[in-house]
Amino acid sequence: MNATFVSRRKDAFSFVEVIFTIAIIGIMSSLVVSAISNVSRDANRVLARQQQASVQSALTSWVMAQTRVGSTAQMRSLEDVRTTYNALGTSSARFNLLVPNASSPDPGIRAGFLDQTTADHFLDYTTGTDKLKTAALENVKQYLSLPTWQSGDFPRVDLVNE
Repeated sequence: MNATFVSRRKDAFSFVEVIFTIAIIGIMSSLVVSAISNVSRDANRVLARQQQASVQSALTSWVMAQTRVGSTAQMRSLEDVRTTYNALGTSSARFNLLVPNASSPDPGIRAGFLDQTTADHFLDYTTGTDKLKTAALENVKQYLSLPTWQSGDFPRVDLVNE
């Protein structure tokens, strides 16, 4: 008796191959998702640092503007400017020194030291707290602080973790 073997053609994946393929796709997709979320978090951190630098630049401009008395050649001492700054006991009050004030007779204060859009963004997120915040700062759980200006130093803007 001649045994004829019927060869079966394999047209589909086996169950084990399907499970293995799904596992590989799952691992690859989780790597992509985590890479994308890290990019978003890194972008917010960069933006937070840029906002800190922007407020620091505005604060430096404010100090320089305060050393000159009006349009005269008279100069105020840094000690006098520091006293004015430190008399405002909160970061929010100190931040308001940088914000444009349309009702001020002084053109420098009227224009402000931060652009209106940036100032408004900070003011929108800083309501009810002394922590200067924006959307980016909230996303990375940080805030800006304007601490007391120490003698022998220059005023600074601190980026603080919550």
